[in-house]
Amino acid sequence: MIGFETIGNATITVFDDKPLITTDPWIEGKPYFGSWSHAYKIPNEQKENIIKSKFIWLSHGHPDHIDPDSLDLFKNSTFLIPDHYGDRIFNDLSKKYKCFKIKSNEWMDISKNIRIKSFSDWNQDASLIIEINKKDIILNLNDGSALGWSRKIKKIISNYKNKFLMKLISWGDADMINFYNHHNEFILPLAAEKKPCGKSYNYYMKKWGCNYAVPSSCFHKYSRSDSILMNKFVTPLEEHYNNFNEKFGQILPAFIKWNSSKSDFEKINPEKNIIEPCEPKEFGDNWSDELNDNDKVIIKNYFLRFDHLKKKFGFINFRVGNKDFTIKLSNRKEGIEFNTPRNSLIFSIDNNIFDDILIGNFMKTKLINVPSLYPDFTPYVSKYGDNGNSKTNEELKKYFDYYKLNSANYWLDYLKLKSENIIRPRIEKYRKIYFAARYVKRKIF
Repeated sequence: MIGFETIGNATITVFDDKPLITTDPWIEGKPYFGSWSHAYKIPNEQKENIIKSKFIWLSHGHPDHIDPDSLDLFKNSTFLIPDHYGDRIFNDLSKKYKCFKIKSNEWMDISKNIRIKSFSDWNQDASLIIEINKKDIILNLNDGSALGWSRKIKKIISNYKNKFLMKLISWGDADMINFYNHHNEFILPLAAEKKPCGKSYNYYMKKWGCNYAVPSSCFHKYSRSDSILMNKFVTPLEEHYNNFNEKFGQILPAFIKWNSSKSDFEKINPEKNIIEPCEPKEFGDNWSDELNDNDKVIIKNYFLRFDHLKKKFGFINFRVGNKDFTIKLSNRKEGIEFNTPRNSLIFSIDNNIFDDILIGNFMKTKLINVPSLYPDFTPYVSKYGDNGNSKTNEELKKYFDYYKLNSANYWLDYLKLKSENIIRPRIEKYRKIYFAARYVKRKIF
């Protein structure tokens, strides 16, 4: 067969008679300190195809895309690593595995009928386009937005018959959502609104010029006893199709075998996983454990390196074992409090994976005089800092200079993103007033 199949969370396996390349294979483990599990089982046939793939492409460093417990299954494969600034993934994996770094925006022929192009962005994510049989094209955005490459990618994929979009589209549960206000009241996340996903598919298919979409990167369940309540915000599979307008194309089933020669597909029907809650202690976490003096030094040294945080926040408080440890950053009134178990906190800092403890959603985050961790905390700590190894002002300048030089549409996408970050908070602020006014107007007229 020449074509592809989709399975798991964000996994695509492409075939040219035999399994050729697989993307982001999370197979075995429970990432985010045991907080995430597969919503659906991976059938043995698909699992074997993944393991037999000649190439493994890894988009970014989140463990549901680079699963540490699955990596040893690919000792006979070659990992294709996008050229992220700092080369963290490449440098770490090449110590043990066969790795090849692929430059952005360069075609790579991997068989007679298959070629690929990878695009790294300044959020340390990457997109992949896969050309199959010279007529089908897959745009795999996974968790990202192809920052710095939007116009270039759209131009490339416009020339193909079947254009498949694979992108994280959901209610918004695949991120840090366990937030509290300064009164210690839970803040309902955007996912609580449960907005129909179909409209989002319409938007992105139109934006990228794709006539097919396949749900991707959103097939997880929370499985720790201290995070399992977050499952009420996880998007059910059937919700992906709500309010979709077929004039924009077609949303295919999430798990399929696509035959490029026939331009047709077969559905894969994996079993749902029954999630048995696991206890935090299975992953080394005990909520009663307190920070020792060495822990405090580690935390302080880690966060004081981030120059940007000092411009935007006055303090970060850590509540561990019901005791507070506060790092003063500046005289500003804005701050953050993290209520978290000791083990996963120290592990995430020691290993520069702070995003993992955020996305695990067992840690409780209190926002004090700030509306969100975006755009001034999460990207600077986890994207540019942990993964890009750029924390000081000087390091950040070099970081962004790299992407300015190595992205075809850097300024176009940068200005779009900045505009959204300015406009969105104002829309949220006045949203209730707007809807109230609209209701009154409709009643009158």
